[in-house]
Amino acid sequence: MRRAYKSVLSIYAIALGFGVFTPRPDLVGTGGASVGASVGTPSVGGFPSIGHQILYLGGFWAWVGNFLMLVPVAYLIHLCWPRLFLQTIFIICLTTTISIEFIQLYIPGRVSDVRDIALNATGAALILLYLHWKKTSKNRVQ
Repeated sequence: MRRAYKSVLSIYAIALGFGVFTPRPDLVGTGGASVGASVGTPSVGGFPSIGHQILYLGGFWAWVGNFLMLVPVAYLIHLCWPRLFLQTIFIICLTTTISIEFIQLYIPGRVSDVRDIALNATGAALILLYLHWKKTSKNRVQ
């Protein structure tokens, strides 16, 4: 089963890489200064793309996306390597988010933000706290 979890983690990591390391067309050439600038909303079948709205228009959904971004990473690492300390998984997630934001400094059309680091780390921390609670409550019952 761990092999399946590792496969899912690998696929998620690749998708995450595409999502965070590709230039945003609405910010290319602006130096990230005009976050609201848009080159037009891509549409699917005449309807605005939800992915474009979430990723490019910012606001509430960008915050939610940043909060949830590393939750699957933390959970899947725990499933793949259950003996790994939860603190170690948090350090991995924190290092990942800091690395992402640092690399985005050098990608045209990407913007680095300390709030992204805080939201990514908070999401990972909350899932790890849940896992800790689940583990300790299971031990109390026995």
